[in-house]
Amino acid sequence: MVFGWYIIAYLFAAGAGSGAFFVGFSTCLWDVARQSPASERAAASVQTAFYSAPALCLFAVLLLMLDLGNPNRILPLVLNPFSSVIGVGAWLLALFIVLSVALAIASLGARPVPRPLFLLLGVPALLCAVGIMSYTGVLLSSLVSIDFWHTPWLVALFVASSLTAGTAVVVLGAVLQGTPTALRNLSGPWKAFFVLTLIEAVLLVVFMAVQATGPQSARDGVQLLVAGGMAPTFWGAVVVAGFVAPWTVHLAKRLVGPSAALVISSAGVLVGAFALRYCIVGAGLYSPLVLSFVAPGL
Repeated sequence: MVFGWYIIAYLFAAGAGSGAFFVGFSTCLWDVARQSPASERAAASVQTAFYSAPALCLFAVLLLMLDLGNPNRILPLVLNPFSSVIGVGAWLLALFIVLSVALAIASLGARPVPRPLFLLLGVPALLCAVGIMSYTGVLLSSLVSIDFWHTPWLVALFVASSLTAGTAVVVLGAVLQGTPTALRNLSGPWKAFFVLTLIEAVLLVVFMAVQATGPQSARDGVQLLVAGGMAPTFWGAVVVAGFVAPWTVHLAKRLVGPSAALVISSAGVLVGAFALRYCIVGAGLYSPLVLSFVAPGL
């Protein structure tokens, strides 16, 4: 596997898609378990998750296939799913796509989806989504030869980032849906949005602090992001676009308007989530030769 743009986009799409499903299904599960006017409003606000999640994960599979290129490299993943981390991830994605697409089709034919069918398809898909969110971090952290990635904090960071990006996908989908009902019902995801970005920011600080006291190559990765060639991307896209801008807009929602605030925050989080994976991959592969391929111009 070459850690180029295909893999960076693959990690982003798989994380955002699985995160969107987790947010959407968990919200609807609350409505199934304890139906109330509040739970019904919340469930109505996340319906786009059931279409955007499988679409993003299908895109992730396409990116993986493009990265692998040769069909002879794809076949072993299909036949021996437990032979590698990426094989497990590929099967998780495949199973998730089948279940989530089936659930999306069921929702088109019956509203609401019968509870037994909703749980039969949704619970296994939810477990796959959790596995995919974790897998996007495990794929990197399992490579013991790259010190900057080899820490469980990376897995925690990627799970938090997937949930944040997934919430952004759900919120953006509701805004683009354009119905007044969907916009009015976004108060729950909007609050979760703010909390999740705070958790992700804390985990990013912890990850960077741990790696700053690790082996020399891990410290070099931190230096590259904080004050080296990748610093403009890290500070500008990850920190400012991914955290500062959404927080600012969240606090100034009345000044910019509800719809504009939702779009700006969601777009900023998605830019930050993609840039985070770009920075993590680039900083791990910090040698000039590899960086010239992964991040041209750095």
